[in-house]
Amino acid sequence: MEHLIQKLRQFRDERNWQQFHTSKDLAVSVSIEAAELLELFQWRSEAEPDTPDLIERARGEAADVFLYLLLLCDGLGIDLEAAAVAKIAKNEERFPVSKSFGVAKPGNEL
Repeated sequence: MEHLIQKLRQFRDERNWQQFHTSKDLAVSVSIEAAELLELFQWRSEAEPDTPDLIERARGEAADVFLYLLLLCDGLGIDLEAAAVAKIAKNEERFPVSKSFGVAKPGNEL
């Protein structure tokens, strides 16, 4: 992951864009890009197959979300990989298999 972050920093710095990358603006950008990803699926029925074109467009939008999130976490000093591992561990405690298997409810309703 560090190689990707370095590459992203280089891309940003070569364009002098860090000045535009406040935590607020990066968080907003994550949300906007996530909405663009969601828009690809907005009016599709559950029965519609995922076409190669849809998958390619989703790939681009997912990458945008991921890259903005990496920039946000980098600026805040958050190790995103470590945070994800910690969150999975927390969710394993919050949603034990014995209570949550096949159940789609919030943890406080289990």
